[in-house]
Amino acid sequence: MKINIKNIAWLLLLLAAWGCSKKNENYKELIKGSEIYYPGVIANANYRAGKLRTQLVWNPSPDPKIVKYKIYWNNKQDSLIIDATSHNPLDTVKVMVSNLTEGTYNFVVNSVDSDGHISIAKSINGVRVYGAIYAGGIFNRGYNADNPFTVDITTGVVKLNFNQITLDSVTVNTKTIVTYIDNAGKTQTTFLKPTDSIVTINDFKFGTDVTYQSSYLPFRGAIDTFTVAAPTLFPRVRRIGDITSLYIKNAGYPFYRSDNGTGKWGLPKDWQYNSNVVNQNGSTGGGWSTDNGGCIHFEAKDWGGDGVNNGKVYQTITLPAGNYALDIETAGYGGSLNANEIVAVGNSLPDITNLGSPLAIYKGDQNNIGGTHTLNFTLLATTTITLGWVVNTQSYTYLQFKGVKLRSL
Repeated sequence: MKINIKNIAWLLLLLAAWGCSKKNENYKELIKGSEIYYPGVIANANYRAGKLRTQLVWNPSPDPKIVKYKIYWNNKQDSLIIDATSHNPLDTVKVMVSNLTEGTYNFVVNSVDSDGHISIAKSINGVRVYGAIYAGGIFNRGYNADNPFTVDITTGVVKLNFNQITLDSVTVNTKTIVTYIDNAGKTQTTFLKPTDSIVTINDFKFGTDVTYQSSYLPFRGAIDTFTVAAPTLFPRVRRIGDITSLYIKNAGYPFYRSDNGTGKWGLPKDWQYNSNVVNQNGSTGGGWSTDNGGCIHFEAKDWGGDGVNNGKVYQTITLPAGNYALDIETAGYGGSLNANEIVAVGNSLPDITNLGSPLAIYKGDQNNIGGTHTLNFTLLATTTITLGWVVNTQSYTYLQFKGVKLRSL
């Protein structure tokens, strides 16, 4: 009994050694006394998703006899043959299969040697191919609905706030392209990375649109990127708050003079005015005085002379589309007067006899001109406007203004 066990052990050892010596032949069957050899099969078969195509990948067999690979799909109704260019199992074979329809496929790969022997099939199942259905189900990245943007009122720097995305999701965001108009009126693009949630724009032209468009991979390692069909319009970016210093020169508190005089009467700096206002000191000053530390000042000629007739002090600026408020604060006043605080489209103010329908107007007189008055107006597009005063006074009448403020609403 011990002898039989020893003989069996030796027999098993010999069979194992024989099997190892035949390893490179991979497979061999004995059928009715004849030998059939199977070439080596591929290893680590996988795929990379694409748009109406896929890329099959695998490591080649070390079998040196293999000369080509046959690939089948659609129940072998479709096939593809490629040459075997490497037998190094550390290399990667990449095969592109194109002209597919959207859906799921099962592929079969056979190795073929120089004698025409075909290996045991290697299956690559559940291969996803993407197309219009997938593309219709992706959307541009979301923005922060509670706080879509922030604006530095002073510098005009804009920050667009997007929602953070889940980086380990199956569908992989690759980028979001943000398109805007710069201060020179040129279209610019910037990119939002998947890991970021804020886009900073230093040269944004307010009153223009911002759009954005996102791109995705169906999953990590895919060979094709899908972009959402159409861009999304970002919420209108506005400067909200006091924008006086950005648009109005010499806005008051105090107002400054443009001339080199040292007396009470001068001319307002950075503001335009008509000759009707310049009625003091032999028509060398008017429209500005040293009162209140420096103010816009309308007054009857040399106090007791003729009143101001259709006197104008104004400034022309260009604003982007938006909602605005112009605050005008009166300083002192006295006597009988007709004072109109006006915002009008264009480069001038209307005459007092034909005020028409400006963007905004406050009609004041000696009974209601005191205090601060707010003129609200809306611009639907970038517009050149003129703001200021159109005034009539009687003799022994004066009217002064401390300053103006422009706010974006």
